[in-house]
Amino acid sequence: MVWEREIIIEGKNFQVTVSDEYEALRSAFAEGRAVIGLWDRNRTDQCLSPASYLVESYEDITTELLERVVRRKEGMPWNITDTRRLLIREFVMADADEIPKEPDGGETGVLFYSRNTLESYIRQQYEFYEYGIWALYDREKKAIVGKAGLFNFDPGENEELYSFMKKNDTPLELGYHIFTPYRRQGYAKEACQAILTYAASSLTDRIYARVLEENRASVNLLKSLGFQLTGRTHIGSASPQCLYEWNCL
Repeated sequence: MVWEREIIIEGKNFQVTVSDEYEALRSAFAEGRAVIGLWDRNRTDQCLSPASYLVESYEDITTELLERVVRRKEGMPWNITDTRRLLIREFVMADADEIPKEPDGGETGVLFYSRNTLESYIRQQYEFYEYGIWALYDREKKAIVGKAGLFNFDPGENEELYSFMKKNDTPLELGYHIFTPYRRQGYAKEACQAILTYAASSLTDRIYARVLEENRASVNLLKSLGFQLTGRTHIGSASPQCLYEWNCL
C-alpha cells in the first residue's frame, strides 16, 4: 500500500511517501521525495531499506515526524528550541565558515571548522542519534554566538568516572562553548537551561557534566542550573575533574 502526505516547512510544500513496499519507497526516493517505511513485524520478507524512518502504524505518523523526515532528506536543520534571544538548531555545512578557531573549543572543536568534517558530523551524529552539539543562533545579531548540546558520555581512560553514575544508566553529557566576543552576556545559562528542558521532555531525565574544579565559572554555572556534585577524580588531570549530575525528577 502507498500513501502520500504533504507538509509545509518554511513556506515550501513537501511530499512524503509512506509505504510497506520496497519498490514504492525506492521509486519515491529516487524521484527526490522523503519516504517513511511501514513495518510489519510479522513479515520476514519485508525490505524497507530506502527509508531511514519506520513506523508500525499509519496512525504513528505525526506532523513532527513528517517534518523531521523531510528535513533529514533535504539537509535542513532541525530546530531544537527557542529562547528569548536564541534559536537553538542543528548545524548545517555552511556554518563551518562562521565558526572561529578558538583554542578552548574542546578536542572535538575542529569538527566544526570545515564543511567536510561538519558534514560527517551531521550525518553520523544527528541522523543516527537525533541529538548532538547544536548551533546557538542569535536572531537579533543574525550570528552564531556559540555551540551547546548533548553527546554520549565517554570517560576515555578514566573509568572511575563511571563509578559515580547510576547503574544501568545510558549517560548523556552537557557541553557548551560560547565564542569569545559573546561571553559574559548570559548566553551559556540561557542556552543550557533550554537544552535541559528539551532533554527532559524528549530524551532523558538525567544529564551529566564534567568540569575541572579550578574552572569556577563553569562550576558556578552548573550549580545555578541545578546540577549536583556526584564525585571528583584526579586521574588524568592535575586539577580534580568533577562530575555533576542534573535530574529533572
